[in-house]
Amino acid sequence: MRCLSLAIVGLTFCAATAEAQDSGGADVAKQAQNPLANIISVPLQSNTDFGLGPREETGFTLNIQPIIPMSLPAGWTLINRAIVPLPKMVPTAGQGIGSTTGLGDITLMNWFSPLPRGSFTWGVGPVTVWPTATDDVLGADKFSIGPSAVLVYSNPKFIAASVINAWWSVGGDSDAPDVGIFYWQPIFTYFLPNRWYLTTAPVLLADLKAESDQRWIVPLGGGFGKMFNVGNLPMDITAQAYSYVVAPDGGPSWMFRLQLKFIFPKG
Repeated sequence: MRCLSLAIVGLTFCAATAEAQDSGGADVAKQAQNPLANIISVPLQSNTDFGLGPREETGFTLNIQPIIPMSLPAGWTLINRAIVPLPKMVPTAGQGIGSTTGLGDITLMNWFSPLPRGSFTWGVGPVTVWPTATDDVLGADKFSIGPSAVLVYSNPKFIAASVINAWWSVGGDSDAPDVGIFYWQPIFTYFLPNRWYLTTAPVLLADLKAESDQRWIVPLGGGFGKMFNVGNLPMDITAQAYSYVVAPDGGPSWMFRLQLKFIFPKG
């Protein structure tokens, strides 16, 4: 985690001090803020949670999130997005000081999106969660499936989007608890001069199987980002902080997110 943070800080410094920028790369990087853009990208997103459990420990997840669009007939696009938590580090509750680290459950979202018309675009499809965790504490031991939808409004000044998922377990370890999750990620990005931007993209979760007072995780916050080029490769980097205004017992108090995104224009 420390090496990743140093690498991201170094890239931010290089991007901020660069005197020449590729305008074409800037346009592509700006488009890539749209979750339904017809652009291949690979965000590396580190999420560090603070204040977990009675000893207020720290958890960490690096989400590798490739987004690969595929062109379909009649102007439709299939947007394939994976979330691969590797590594995922969870404090080992009740076993003294320590943690468990490994691969978490992989989430796949597949959105069918029509040809954009004007400023508004949308996509719908399935979401699946696969029991790939290398340890019981890193995943649910269940295969889950449900509906997924994305709504996007964009203009030259900002992009507003909403990613809505819900999934329920339909298979997996019969001894593991059943899963029912509601997921909502509102996204707002406001573009500033010199390829900077302000952004917020909290992930709100509801455990539909939990008691009502233990159900919700609600973070509030945001941060800023910078689009830049490494040679001809468009990239961007984001730093964000969130406070958990609602969390179950033992949940985190706040979270810090760093993201580095590689962008590969199609063609």
